[in-house]
Amino acid sequence: MSYKVGAIIIAGVLGLQMATPVFAVESPKVDKKGLVEELREKAGSRPGLLREFLTKGKAAIGSGTLSAINGTTLTVTTNDGKVITVLTDDKTQFRRRFWGKGSLSEMKAGDTVNVIGVWTDDTKTTIQARLVRDTSIQKRFGVFLGDVQSVTTDGFVIKTIARGMLTVTTTSSTKFVDRKEGAITKADVLVGHRVRVKGLWDKNGNTLTEVTHVKDFSLPVKPTETPTPTP
Repeated sequence: MSYKVGAIIIAGVLGLQMATPVFAVESPKVDKKGLVEELREKAGSRPGLLREFLTKGKAAIGSGTLSAINGTTLTVTTNDGKVITVLTDDKTQFRRRFWGKGSLSEMKAGDTVNVIGVWTDDTKTTIQARLVRDTSIQKRFGVFLGDVQSVTTDGFVIKTIARGMLTVTTTSSTKFVDRKEGAITKADVLVGHRVRVKGLWDKNGNTLTEVTHVKDFSLPVKPTETPTPTP
């Protein structure tokens, strides 16, 4: 059996919308072929974790609602109404909807989560989590093109075609360039300018943070053409 892994961890099991949201896998030979194959195909940088899950009867919540957060302990209600206590620790990995690295601090009650881990009790009501994915946190790095609508003290607001209004927050490390790749500053970006922004998009807040690059296509200003006089 090959345990060669791809770029992300255990994406297959957590991407599934399973009819039975809580289950235990007894061995790789159980009648869950699709689960096993997708795990094997899309697992990330920890083949040991995949191997352990496939061979030792680990547990997973395919989809559930985060009911409460108490310190590092989560309470998750599955789609069929079962309440599961999810324990997290320094070995637990957190992921967002688009598989970017997340954190416990950004999660909130009402979010939809996927969990993979280990049952800690015979009644199967408590899981020691090894991975928690919050699909309600829709953040991903991307490139966005839009027109500046307003300028703020730490950024600006742009209007995009596909994503509507986005509030852009820049930092001292953000690189600003004009369309010829010449260096400019944030102060050069004005209302009406066409810009391209690279940063972390948050769908819920319609924001772009952790911005690394801003390109202003309206600079340098193009010279006005003088019409040729008619003889």
